[in-house]
Order: sequence, then structure tokens, then C-alpha cells
Amino acid sequence: MFHRRLTLLMGLMVVGAVVLFGQLVRLTVVEGADRRREAESRLLIHNWTPTHRGRILDRKGRVLALDRPSFDIAVEYKVMTGAWAFEEAAREARRQNRAQWQELSPAARREAIDDLLPVYQQRLNDMWQRLASISGSPPAELEANRTTIIERVNRMASSIWSRRLARDREQALVEQRETTLELADVARPIREQTETHVLLSDVDDTVAFEARRLAAELPGVHVQDGARREYPFERVDVTIDRSSFPGPLKSDTPMRAQAVGVETHLVGWMRKKVTREDVKRRPLRDPATGEIDRGHYQTGDAVGSSGIERALEHQLRGLRGRDITHLDTGKLEVIAPSAGADVKLTIDIALQARLAAIFDPAFGLAQVQPWHESSPRIGSPLLGGAVVLDIQSGDVLAMVSSPSFTREEMRERPERLIHDDLRFPLVNRPLSRPYQPGSIVKPLVLVEAVTRGVHALTHPIECAGHYFPNKPDGFRCWIYRERFSFATHSQQVEGPLYAPDAIARSCNIYFYTLGDALGAAGVERFYRSLGVGHRYETGVPGANAGFVGRLEGTPIERNEAIFMGIGQGPVSWTPLHAANAFATLARRGVRLEPRVVASLEREPVDLGWDQGAIEYALDGLHLGVTQRYGTGHHIRIHGVEEPIFNAPGIRVAGKTGTAQAQPLKIDPEGKLAGLPGVVRDPKTDPLPEHAWTVVLAGPEDSKYRYAIAVVVEYAGSGGRFAGPIANQAIHALIAEGYLPGAASAEQSP
Repeated sequence: MFHRRLTLLMGLMVVGAVVLFGQLVRLTVVEGADRRREAESRLLIHNWTPTHRGRILDRKGRVLALDRPSFDIAVEYKVMTGAWAFEEAAREARRQNRAQWQELSPAARREAIDDLLPVYQQRLNDMWQRLASISGSPPAELEANRTTIIERVNRMASSIWSRRLARDREQALVEQRETTLELADVARPIREQTETHVLLSDVDDTVAFEARRLAAELPGVHVQDGARREYPFERVDVTIDRSSFPGPLKSDTPMRAQAVGVETHLVGWMRKKVTREDVKRRPLRDPATGEIDRGHYQTGDAVGSSGIERALEHQLRGLRGRDITHLDTGKLEVIAPSAGADVKLTIDIALQARLAAIFDPAFGLAQVQPWHESSPRIGSPLLGGAVVLDIQSGDVLAMVSSPSFTREEMRERPERLIHDDLRFPLVNRPLSRPYQPGSIVKPLVLVEAVTRGVHALTHPIECAGHYFPNKPDGFRCWIYRERFSFATHSQQVEGPLYAPDAIARSCNIYFYTLGDALGAAGVERFYRSLGVGHRYETGVPGANAGFVGRLEGTPIERNEAIFMGIGQGPVSWTPLHAANAFATLARRGVRLEPRVVASLEREPVDLGWDQGAIEYALDGLHLGVTQRYGTGHHIRIHGVEEPIFNAPGIRVAGKTGTAQAQPLKIDPEGKLAGLPGVVRDPKTDPLPEHAWTVVLAGPEDSKYRYAIAVVVEYAGSGGRFAGPIANQAIHALIAEGYLPGAASAEQSP
């Protein structure tokens, strides 16, 4: 019996020892590193020192974005509105009446709160006076700033609540149930009503230090690192020589204007709201290694919200400095901050500003003129975009979207921009908005058809005015219209058309034939080889891939393949796709991904295009802008023909086009999207088409150097609307020294 008890006792001791040993292993081995860090952290005092965000530069080193150190004084929204005083009074009333609070009637509770309310209201009044004193700002200025912030937040809340109410009422209708919902039923606080807002920006160090010292005595006041992100080229004064403008817009007197939002779409902007996603992306400690990340996010940090600022946030973001005081030894360890890396773009901001100015309706080219058409739209601004691409490198030299906007507008009235579904100012059209290609794709279709062996350059095609012999009302050539007395291109040339003439004259029948010969699979393969359906990684976020084929995934039919031969049907691409496709043609079939961030590396891809077909395509494009019969040769103004392209010493090859447009959105007053103030009668006013012009340009005695793509939305004729803008893009290249030309009196910004 004794031995059994001894054995049991020893067994229990062994079990206990094993448990203790296991606990020791867990504490020293499994959790040792974490517990050691925790112990050491109690002996350390950390003080973070600010860093600077990297700069964004254009291709010539001009600074597009940079940090300037400063501080902001922010105040909690409930303090601004005075709600803080009521909350504090209510909290103190409950504390003083804790024992009987639940038994008090609502009226008695409110009386208890009201008795204490003046005390806290006086604290708020004192706080505003002290804040005015230490900041040197008159109380009236603080009051005005408060009012502006409160009004802005109220507008945002009202807009959000109205949409909530409309959504819930619509849902009730769908579910066939009665509802008595009112605005008060959906008026839940929005985020902006629970956050701090900057009351005073860019205060100096002395004011910031004093406000921080008194923060405990100033309810709801916070001093934030308010490093200002400055964008020197957001607004640029530009002088444009108008001697090369068409007709009534021409003048020997240069015109000066301010281009606004010159680089906003590309460079982007910052936000001062750190989200959970930000913290998760860069926490204080790496979850895997436990290492401290000096670039972690803290409340009040500025974060890239759009454009390059967002896409290259990790590269631009600097690393904070860290002063570490060791309490056990008194040692001070100083880790200096590291500034973020600079980012260089391929954009030439001076060229960008010139092109942005051309889209200003004040110059008249982006405005419906009497010689454009006879329509109620005369005088209306036109929207669109343009891309200038360096052919050899694939660098985007300029990418302009109209309309643009400023960061101040985004900061002060974001709802106006976000909910502007008539003009869509936030959309970067050259990169992010797809359009049907229309006739600009025809020279590329020729090259593909010859390369695939379904068409021979020695084989001309008859233009009968319509593609199917027994269907004269469908698949017609653009020239086969009543106002042209149902003429055909074959009648004009007295015979069938060869490729260069077909391109220059933009004969639909010729390219219907090629689309039919390529077939559904061949046409789809062709568009995909040009990058359609592929999202360009230029460094700027938000690229649209375009699409080819039916969105629901059903096969392309024969009729659709025929239409796709002239750039219509189930296919769309962006102006950047268009410029890059023409650059690929100029590179003789070598495709190179375009880029905006200069550090991006790309591998060229040889598409294996037939070189003879490329020569014919380039000849056709050259004829299209140099011969009177070419669709890109001239525009008619008050009965007088004027050449579209008029830069001396510059060789141009190009293609104009019109493309079917999606139905315009019409607001409740009947106004057209993109055409503010213009009312459309859908019965009498047909929808206009998107206007395209894409050109290659270079010195007369050299290769083509630049590809330019211009689209003007809901305009009509590519030659009349987009052509003159493309011409001015060439003159801008001359003015900035990219192409040879006469000395200009204009000055680069």
C-alpha cells in the first residue's frame, strides 16, 4: 500500500513538473520573443519625428508635387456644433444623479441637464477665445471657418440621407409594401459628423506648440502634422498662338488663358483620413516578424487617394524618424527620418498645359461653332480627351481629359464632382473611358487582313455603296447617302479601290469586306493583338481595358464581324489604345506598352505584320490628310475649304472617324450629358457621334516621331471637331521643341 501511494505521489510530481516545464517552454521559447519585446518596451520611450513624402517630377525635372512642412489645428465636429456641451452636461447629470437616474422622468432628466449646460457652454466659449488668442486669428474668422465646415457637412449629410430615403422607398415599391418613411427615419450620422475637421491650416511652429501644450484644456482640439502637399502646376498660365486656328477663330494676336486642373487626373491628390485598410497594409509592427515599420500609418497622416499619389504610395511615403530613450540606461537612440523616393513621369507638363488649354471652350475649338453644324447646340462646350505618345519609347508626353477640376473643388465640394453625371469630371477620359473606334481602325484592319492572308494588296474592291447586293438600306458606305445623290467611291475613282485610296477616302465597303474575310474569330484576335481587352499598366490607376466581343460571352456573329471591320459593333477602346495602335503601325508592327511612370520597363512584342501592308496603310494615312479627297484633309467654313493640318515642315499621316455613341443621359429638364444647358427633343434631334482623329507626326525628312489621339464626345464629324484639336497638338509639340518649326513667341509654363 505504501509503495502504491509513493508511486502515485511521484507520478503526480512528474506530471506537475511536465506542466511546469511546458509552461516554461511556452514562455521562453514559444512566446519568448513577444514577452521580451513587451518587457523591453516598458523600459523605452518612443518619440516619432516626421518625414517628407517624395516628389513627383515631370520628364524634364519640373516638380509637380512636393511636401511643405506645416501644422493644422483640427477640432472635433461635435465641439464645432456645440453638441459637445450637451453631451458633457448629460454625462455629469447622470453622474450626480446616478442612484435615481432611471426613475427620473424625461422632463426631469432634461431639467438636470439644462441646469449644468451653461457651465459647459461657457467652457466652449472660453476655448474659442483662447484658441483665437494663441493662433492670432480673429474670433470672427474662426466663426466663419466653423460655419463653412458645418454647412459643408450638413450638405453632405442631406445629400446622403436623401439618397437613402429614395433607395428605401424604391425598395418598398419593389417589395409591394406600404411605407411611411420620412427623412428623419434615415438620418443616421455620417462619418464626417463624428470626425475632426481642420479649422486652421498651415499654422506656424509657435502656434502649434502652444495649442498642443494647452490641448488638455481645449476640449476637442487636436494639433496635426499638416505637411502641405503642393501642386505647382495645377493651374498654368498659357499663351497660345492662334494664327494656325481655323477660320473665324484665327487671329494674329496670341491669347493667354489659365489651364485649370492640368495634371489632377494623372498626379492625383491626398486624403487626411487613415482607413482600416491603410493600417492593415502598413501596421506599426509586421505581424510576421514583429519588426517596427517606420512608415506605418497614424491618425492624421496624409495618404495618396488617386492617380500617381495612390499608385505609388509605398514608394513616395517616407519613413518617420524615431527617438528612443532607454529608461534603464538613460541612453538616447536617434534614428533619422528617411524621405520618400522621388517619382519621375514621362509627362511634359508644359506640353500637357498647352493641350489642356486647347480644350478650354474660350479658345473655341472645344465649343460648337456655327460652321460645325446648324443646331441648338451652337455655343455649347464639348468634352473629350487627347493623348500624345512618343513612338520610339512609348512614353506618354501628355494625357489630357476635359473637363478637369482642382483639388480645392475635390476638397471643398466633392459631392458636386462625384455626382456630376452630366459631365463626369472625375473620369480620366484618355485612360479610363472606352469608345467604339469607328473609322480610325481601318488602316490597322488592312494590315491584319493582309498578314492573315485573307486579302491581297493587288486585289481592289468595288464600292457599290452597300455591302449586300440585295440590301441597299443596310451596311452602307458613309458616302452612299441621299445628300450625295447615292454616290459611291468607285464612281469617284472610276473603278474599284486599292488600299491607299480606300483608307484615304474611308470606304466602308472595302473594310466591311475585310471584316467579313477575317471572320468573327479573326476580328476578335486582331483587336486583342492591339491590346483591346488589356488594361495598360502605365503607372496611373484606373485604366480601362476596353472590350471586344459580346459582354455576355456569346460568340460574335457574322454581321458583327463585318461591322467590326469599320470599328463598330461589339468593340471599344480608349484614346490611349488608339494612340498606341498607331504608334505600333509606325514601329512597323512592334507593340510597346505605353507608360507614364518613367521607371516602368516594358518588353517590345513583334506582331509579325506584313511590311508591304504597313507601307500601304501609311501611304493611305498620308493621302488622307494631304489629298483633297482625304477625309482628314480639310474642313469647309462658310463655303471655303481650309486644310486641317497646317504646320509647315511637318509630315502628317492620319485618320478621322465618327463612332456610334451610347445614348446620352438626359436630366429631368431635358439637358444633354456633356452639353450643359442644351435641351434635346429625341424625336427631331438625332444623337451625334463621337469624333475621332488620330495622327502620326514627324519632320518632313524623318520618321514619324509622335502619335496623337483626340476624341470629342457627342460631336459628330471627326475632321470638323477632333481634327483642329489634333492640329493644335502638333503646334504644341513645335512650341515645346519636340518638332522643328518657326520660333514662337509663346513661353513654356
